[in-house]
Amino acid sequence: MNKKILLLTLVHPDFLPPVYAVAQVLRDLEFDIHILTFDSFHTESFELGENIVLETLGKHYDATTFERLKFRNRFTKRAMELVAEGPIGIISFCPFSFQCGLKIKKDTPLIYIALEIADFILPSFLKSPLSNYRNLEAIKNMAKADLLATPSIQRSAWLAGRCHLDFLPYTILNTAYLKEEEENYDELFKKLVPPEISDKKIVLYTGAISPDQCILELVRAFELVNDPDSALIIAGLRDNEYCNDLQELVQKCKSVDRIKLFHYMPRNQIFALQSNAHIGVCMLKEYQNKVKSKMMAPNKVGEYLSKKLHILGIMTEYLRPFKQMGFASLSDSSTPREISKALKESLIEVNKKDYKEKIETFVREYYCMQQQLQPVVRYLNEIVSLV
Repeated sequence: MNKKILLLTLVHPDFLPPVYAVAQVLRDLEFDIHILTFDSFHTESFELGENIVLETLGKHYDATTFERLKFRNRFTKRAMELVAEGPIGIISFCPFSFQCGLKIKKDTPLIYIALEIADFILPSFLKSPLSNYRNLEAIKNMAKADLLATPSIQRSAWLAGRCHLDFLPYTILNTAYLKEEEENYDELFKKLVPPEISDKKIVLYTGAISPDQCILELVRAFELVNDPDSALIIAGLRDNEYCNDLQELVQKCKSVDRIKLFHYMPRNQIFALQSNAHIGVCMLKEYQNKVKSKMMAPNKVGEYLSKKLHILGIMTEYLRPFKQMGFASLSDSSTPREISKALKESLIEVNKKDYKEKIETFVREYYCMQQQLQPVVRYLNEIVSLV
C-alpha cells in the first residue's frame, strides 16, 4: 500500500521547525514523507533519518517578484507531479502551499495546519500584493480543507470567525518531536562554547533578534543580576541595525566575558546549545491593541521544554499556564529591572533537583508533537483503513 504523504511549505523547515516535527512523527508511524519547499540559507543540512525526503526548488528568499512567480510556478508543477504518484494525503503549512494544495489535490485529502496568521489587509496591499491576494484566497477557501488546524486555541477561534466556519479548527500546539533516545551533543557544545562559560548556568536565546523579542532588555537584565555563576548565550545575529546595537551593548557590559553571541546557526548546533542550557528565553511582547500579538504560538517554548529548560519570559496569556505549572518565570513588564527579577527566580528554580524530571513528564504526556498531532494521525489512519 502507498503510504506516502506530501508536505508543502514555502518557508524552509529550518525556519518552521513544526514541519520537521510533523514529518518525524508520521515517519515513525510508517508513513513515507516527501517535503517540498524552497532553499534554506543554511548551508548545513539537518539529518532527518530514513523515509523522509526533503526536496528544495531554489533560492526563493531575496528574489525579485518576477523570480518568485517563476519559483512558485515551478513549485506547483513539481507538487502536481508528486500528487500523480498517489500519496494518501497532502499537508500544507502556509497560505501559498494551501492554495497550491487546492489546485493539485484532485481526490487526495488536503490537511491545512495554518502555522501563520494570514489576513487580507487592504492598506498593505500595494506593499505586498502577492501575499495579500494569496491570504485573501486562503480565507475564502479555508472550508475546503479536509482537516484544518492552527497552533493555538486563540488562532483557531479567530480563524473560525474570520472565515465564517461552522466548526472550530483543531489546535495542534507548536511542539517538538521527541526522540526515543536523545542524541549527545556534548562534544559539539564544547566546540561552540568557550570553556570558561560552558560549565555555568546557561541562559539561552535562539531565534530572530528584534525589538519585539526584547533582546537588548535581556542583556541589560543579565547585567543587573550580575551572577558570576551564569552565562548568557544569544544565537540569531543578522546584519541589521538592532543586532549592531546589541553587539555594541554587549561590549560595554561588565559581564561581557559571560555573554556569547552567535549568528544564525544550523539545527544541530542549536540543539547542542539547547541540550546544555538551563534556561530558555522567550520574551515576546503582547500588545493590548494588536490582536495578532494576543495569538502568539512560539516554536521556541516547545523546543526549550523538550530539552528540559526552564522558561524565562514576559507575562502573556500563552505563557501564563507554564508559570502556574512551575515551568516558567515571567516578568511583569519588558523593563530590564522587571526581567532581572524573573531571571533571578529562574536561576533559583534550576537549582531544584527535580525540575527537569517534572518538565520531562509534562512534555512526554502532553507537550510534544507525538501527542499534539493526534487529530491528524486519527484522520490519516481512517483514510488508510478505507483504502
